Amino acid sequence: MRVQGEEHMEKEFVLTREEENLLLDILFQQNYASEILAVELTDIENGLKQTDVTQYKKITRLFYRLKNKGY
Repeated sequence: MRVQGEEHMEKEFVLTREEENLLLDILFQQNYASEILAVELTDIENGLKQTDVTQYKKITRLFYRLKNKGY
């Protein structure tokens, strides 16, 4: 996973597979996964972030899948 920060950050960095898995585990354990998706959807809907319809639909589907599983 390549991560680029906000405009004030100059470098991008790469997470190892282990770091990616750890981050995902914590997001699920803390029940933040669906919250992050909800914020992303709200930002898109309010025009704060740009995306295409396909990406928006993917995020929406994932959000509802997580919510249906209790995340």
